[in-house]
Amino acid sequence: MPAVSDGRQLGSALRYTFPWADVAAIAREAEALGFRGLFLPESGGRDALVTLGALAGETHTLGLGTGVLPMGSRTDVLTAMGAATVQERSGARLVLGLGTGAPVPGALDRLGTLVATVRRLLGGDTIEESGRRVRVSLIPDSPPPIWISALGPNAARTAGAIADGVLLNWCTPERVLRARAELAMGAEAAGRDPDEITVAVYVRACMDADERSAVEALRSAAAEYASFPAYARQFGSLGLAAEAEAAAAAYTAGRPQDAPVALVHAVCLSGDVGAARMRLEAYREAGAHLPIVYPVATAADPVASVLATLRALAPG
Repeated sequence: MPAVSDGRQLGSALRYTFPWADVAAIAREAEALGFRGLFLPESGGRDALVTLGALAGETHTLGLGTGVLPMGSRTDVLTAMGAATVQERSGARLVLGLGTGAPVPGALDRLGTLVATVRRLLGGDTIEESGRRVRVSLIPDSPPPIWISALGPNAARTAGAIADGVLLNWCTPERVLRARAELAMGAEAAGRDPDEITVAVYVRACMDADERSAVEALRSAAAEYASFPAYARQFGSLGLAAEAEAAAAAYTAGRPQDAPVALVHAVCLSGDVGAARMRLEAYREAGAHLPIVYPVATAADPVASVLATLRALAPG
C-alpha cells in the first residue's frame, strides 16, 4: 500500500473474532469488491500480525494493516520481527499501525521512540536494548509504512512529525479537517512535507437491511467508546459532549442500545446507501486520503451483516 492513497479509494476493517473460515472469506470478499486494504484492530482477540500473515496467503492485492497495535503489547524487536514477516509474506502489502494504548503521561513521547526504533530495526540497524546489541535478521526490501493513531491535537501533530500516516477514529468530517491542519503543523515543524503523510479515518457503518437493528448495533458501539474518558473528550471536542455523556450512562446502566441516536448520526453510517456514500465523500473532501469502512455487526447474523455493509459501500 503506498504511503498516500490516491483517487477515490476506500479501506475496510474487521474487528470480530469470527471463525477463521469467515475471516478469510471476508478478506477475499473485500479484495474482490475493490477495497484498498483491510485493517485489523488488536483488542483481545487474535494477534493482529499473525492474522495478517495468514490473510496474506488468502489474498493477492489487498493491503493489510494493523489498526492499531497498542504500545506495550509487544517489544520493539518483536514488533519489527512480526512486521517484517508479514511484509515478506504479503509481497510488501503491510501498513504497520501503532498506538499509545492507555493515554498516560509521556505516552506520545514513548510512541515516538517506538516508531523510530522499529523503523531502524526494519532498516537493518542494530540497537541497544537492556545492555546488549540487538538486530533483526529478516530485513524487508521495502519497509512497511508506519501509521499512528491520533485522537487529540497533540497526537495529530506527533503523526505529522514522525509517521507515514495517521489513523483517525470516531470523528466527523470537520474533525478530519482540523486534524489535517494539526498534522501539517507537526510536519512543518519537523521539516517534513505534510502532503506525503496519509490521512485515514475509521468510519463505523452498518448497512443491514433491518435499519432498526443496524442503528441499535451502532448505538451500542458508540456507547462503549463514550464510556472511555479519551473518547468522551473526543466527542466533546466535536460538540457532542451531552450525547456522549448520555451514551456513557446508558453503557454503565447495561443499556448501550439506548445511546442517543444523534451521536450515531454524527459519526456513523446506516440507512440509505446513497446518503452513506455522500457522507464518505464528505470525509474525503475534508482531507482523508483513505476513509475506512468499519462494519459494526448486528446480533442476528454478524457475518452476513459485515458482508452486507462491505457490499453496500464498496468502491465504485
